[in-house]
Amino acid sequence: MVKASKTASIPEKEQRLENYNKVVAAAELGGIQLVQLAFDVSPEFYAKRDEAELGYVVTPESSMYDEEEGFAACIINFDVAATVDEEVLLRCNAKYSVMYKVAEPCDEEAVNAFLKRVGIFACYPYFRGVFANLDWAANACLPPLPIHKEAPKPKPKVRKKSNRAIATNDV
Repeated sequence: MVKASKTASIPEKEQRLENYNKVVAAAELGGIQLVQLAFDVSPEFYAKRDEAELGYVVTPESSMYDEEEGFAACIINFDVAATVDEEVLLRCNAKYSVMYKVAEPCDEEAVNAFLKRVGIFACYPYFRGVFANLDWAANACLPPLPIHKEAPKPKPKVRKKSNRAIATNDV
C-alpha cells in the first residue's frame, strides 16, 4: 500500500508560489487604519518596572478578498504585556485594518496568505510608534519594541548516514 504524502507535491508547491507571486505583483497598499486601542497600566507597575519583562504577540485575525472590486483587507491584532512574576502590570492591545488594491484577479488562498504575512509587516511600524507614544505619555520608561522578524521555517530533517564501524561478536 502506498502512503499519501503529508506535504504538497512539488508541482503543487510551485503553483502556490506562482499564485502568491502573482498577488505580490498585483497588490498595492491602499491604507492602514488603527481600528481599536486599549492601554492599561496598574499603579503597581511603577514600583516594579525595573523587574518587568516585556513581550508582544502579533495575530492576524481575519481577512477578506473581493475579486470583483479588486480589494483585500485583513485585521491584525497586537498585544504587548509587561509582566512581573507572570502578573500583567501593563498591557496594550491594538487592532489595525490593512487594505490592499489588487489589480487583477488572484487565487483567494494566495491573497489570504499574502495578507497574513505582509499585512503584519505593513502595520507593525505604526503600532510600534503608537506604543512608544503611549509609553512616553504613561511615563512607563519601557525599552522600544524590537524590530518584528518572521520566524524562520524549520529545515526538513535529513537522516545522516553513520560512517562508524559496527562491532560484531564473531568468536
